[in-house]
Amino acid sequence: MTIKRTNLRILALMVVLVMSISSCNKEAPPDDALKLEKMLDSVYQRRVAANPVLASRVGAPAAVAPWFDLSLAAWDREHEWTTQDLKTLRSEVDLAALDSAARVNYLAFEADLLLRQKRYRWRFHLNPINQIVGPHLTIAGTLLNSHPVNSKASALYYIERLRTVPTPLRQLAEHLQARRDRGINIPAAVVERLIDGAESIIAGDMNDNLIMADFEEKLAGLELGKKEKQALLEEAKAAYESGFVPGYESIIEALELELLTAHEGGVWALPDGAEFYEFLIDQYTTAELSAAEIHALGLSEVARIQGEMDAIRKRVKFTGDLSAFFTHLKTDPAFYLPNTDEGRRDYLALAQGLVEKADAKMHQVLPYPLPHKLQVKRIEAFREKSAPIGFYESGSVENDFVGTIYLGMHDMTALGTFDLPALLFHEGLPGHHLQSSVMLSRDIPQIRKYYVWWTNTAFTEGWALYAESLADELGLYGDDYAQFGRLAGELWRACRLVVDSGLHLKQWKRLEAIEYLNENTASSEENNARAVDRYLAVPGQATAFKIGMQVILDLRAEAEQQLGEDFDLAQFHAVLLENGPVSLTLLRNKIESWAGY
Repeated sequence: MTIKRTNLRILALMVVLVMSISSCNKEAPPDDALKLEKMLDSVYQRRVAANPVLASRVGAPAAVAPWFDLSLAAWDREHEWTTQDLKTLRSEVDLAALDSAARVNYLAFEADLLLRQKRYRWRFHLNPINQIVGPHLTIAGTLLNSHPVNSKASALYYIERLRTVPTPLRQLAEHLQARRDRGINIPAAVVERLIDGAESIIAGDMNDNLIMADFEEKLAGLELGKKEKQALLEEAKAAYESGFVPGYESIIEALELELLTAHEGGVWALPDGAEFYEFLIDQYTTAELSAAEIHALGLSEVARIQGEMDAIRKRVKFTGDLSAFFTHLKTDPAFYLPNTDEGRRDYLALAQGLVEKADAKMHQVLPYPLPHKLQVKRIEAFREKSAPIGFYESGSVENDFVGTIYLGMHDMTALGTFDLPALLFHEGLPGHHLQSSVMLSRDIPQIRKYYVWWTNTAFTEGWALYAESLADELGLYGDDYAQFGRLAGELWRACRLVVDSGLHLKQWKRLEAIEYLNENTASSEENNARAVDRYLAVPGQATAFKIGMQVILDLRAEAEQQLGEDFDLAQFHAVLLENGPVSLTLLRNKIESWAGY
């Protein structure tokens, strides 16, 4: 199965790119290349200045405003910038005059601007808060993970951030009200998870709270006198009580209000919901597939993968059918570690060992050493209950971009050890960490190095799912059960095609979607409920994983056929990853140019 190509304008531009590369290697005239470079840097600096959270993440100086602007006016302002940026790009930079690398930057930036314009149209439909990357989580995460306290000034800025939390959360509440005025709500099950997440952030008293504990720990390492440190701590406590806590209490109240009118359905229940869903599919996959085609593809892939899983069932001599084997894997204590602190330590140790095993194989994946280190940690308590069971963060300038795989261990009874290898290979090596590490070490404009979770998802997540199968080629799965876990991971992504489109196109009810996952996967009912709530909160995003993986597999097969014995897998990966996240169309044309077809 080959995924269709997209966007005639970009395809036409890519023809120019391929023809130019094949005919000559002339350097771009300095004026056009320099114009593009300066423009990309200027827009990057503007975006960093407008988003203090991004500034903290990339190590920029402290911004004047402590937090991002979540007001509706900020949407309008950004739309004006986007419109002007697109006009300037097209009028002042000659695409045909650029070399191949600069053209990729041009086309990737143009695609980003066009997507931002489309998102502005749907700004009230797009959920402004979800249980994975919502502002309530980002605020706490920024303080905990991206705000160092290495000077008195940085300590005071931390305190100012505590004091001013009510401002962005009030803006968020106003956005929710503006959506309700237009008949647009967040699904009820999602709202309940959001409330739980916000409450967990301010749980505990002043002596037992994760934010204040973080500040106190960071303050302890500062070279200041005891009295000065105590004064800063008291000031932080006051800011926490007068700002941080009331801010979170206000968003909890706003979410409780949202719950009164929340609906139970997918985006089909919203005004223009069908058109909105098609936009989301296009945004996340960039593959010109309709929601109906995605649903059909998902059903087909589920059947294929389950056939391969059944072959493993027979190989391990399990006498029941595949459904019974799923139940066996969900319930047999042999596949689970104790739901204790000791069990969690053993789970982390098992994960670390698998990461080290994968690291030793990376010379087969890339033609050069891996640029950045990888570590494994438990998800912080404030987001563990509502977060996925595992995810990756690329780190920050403060820690030299050491990547981190976060694992959720709140309920060990839901964490089968047979699932862990594929999860780690997806999030870490050779998955997201390798992908991110390559990007951060390459000569790519800064504007394309910071992570925007809603753009080029098919490339980003497609690579990580491809990495799960690549790990099999590297011999990283230790036994049949780990192999089953790999197939279970791919089955999970195929089921996402079915369930996401089922919820938002077929008008499935929430319980119907959960039941589909219960019947077709080896995942626990709690994990399935959490997954369905994710698809309700972020419609369309989950479809990008399997679509992106399939395109990468198609490109590899085509390149292998074209190059024959000259095909070099490590070099293929290097070319695939060297320009960072791009649309699948840009990716296809780059690989076709490299392979000479």
